[in-house]
Amino acid sequence: MRLLLILVIIILGIGGYLAVKPPSEDKQPIAEEISISILPDKIEQGDPVLIQIHGTTTAKSLKVNDKELKTFIHDGKLSALVGLDLRSKSGSLPMVLTLNDGRIITSRLAVGERYIAKAPLGIPEKLGGDTPEAERELINTLVEEGKLISAVPTEDEKLWEGEFRLPIDEPITITDTYGYSRLTGASSISHKGTDFRAAVGTPVYAMNFGKIVFNRFLRNYGNTIIIDHGLGLHTIYMHLSEIGVPLGADVDKGEEIGKTGDTGYVLGPHLHLSIRIGGISIDPEIFMEIIGLRVLKSAE
Repeated sequence: MRLLLILVIIILGIGGYLAVKPPSEDKQPIAEEISISILPDKIEQGDPVLIQIHGTTTAKSLKVNDKELKTFIHDGKLSALVGLDLRSKSGSLPMVLTLNDGRIITSRLAVGERYIAKAPLGIPEKLGGDTPEAERELINTLVEEGKLISAVPTEDEKLWEGEFRLPIDEPITITDTYGYSRLTGASSISHKGTDFRAAVGTPVYAMNFGKIVFNRFLRNYGNTIIIDHGLGLHTIYMHLSEIGVPLGADVDKGEEIGKTGDTGYVLGPHLHLSIRIGGISIDPEIFMEIIGLRVLKSAE
C-alpha cells in the first residue's frame, strides 16, 4: 500500500510539473533590427561615402552598384568606404547588404551632380611654357604618372586607427579645392585634390597609420609620397621639397614624412593632397568631414 501511495504521488507530481511548464516549441529567435546610415547626408560626384551598419558587426557582403566593398569596424560599427569618381554618372546606385543569416537589406545611394568650375592655368617655363608642344608633353606625362600612382599596392587589412589628422599644422588655408577644371591651352585638366598654402620647408605629417608605398620624383607632381592605409585607402602628398621616409617604412599618425615645396607642375609653393579610395580620387574636404578631425574651410 505504501509503495502504491508513493507511485501515485510521483505520478501526480510529474503531471503537475507538465501542466505548468510553458511550451517552448512555438518560440522563435528574435532577429536583430538592422539599419544603415550614410555620410555625407548629401552626396555628389567625387565624394567619399561612409556606410555604417547598425545592429550587427558582421555581414556576409555589402555591395554598391554590384561592387563588393571591404568592410571594417569604425566607431564600433561595421563600416565601408566608397569612392565616387568625379566623372561618374549622377543618379541612384543600388546597395545590397547580405547578413550572415541570409537576410538581405536593400537601399540606394542618391548621387547628385557636382558643379564643375573652370579656371585658366598656364604652364610654367620650367615645363616648357604656354606652347602647344609643352601642352602635349604635359598631357602625355600626366597620363603616365597617373598609371604609376594607380599601380601602388594596398594591404588587405585596415592599417589606420580612428580619425585622420591634417597633413600640415594649423592654421591652414585652402587655396584650390577639389573638382574644378583647369583650362590649359586647348586641354581641360581636372584638379583631383586639395591645395594647402604652405611655404617651402613646412613639415608634412602622415594623416594616419600606414605604410610608404611610393616616394619618388615625378615630372608634374614633383616629389611625391603615397601612404597606404589598407583596404584600398591611400593619402598622397605632392610637390614636396623633401622626402623624409624610405619606401616600405611603417609610419605613425602625425609622423613627419617630408616638407612642402614647389616641385613639379606648380606656379608657387603649396601642398597638394589627394586621397584615393579603391583607386578613385575623392574630395579630401568631404573625407575629413566624415572620417577626419574637422570641417575644412577654403580660402575666401
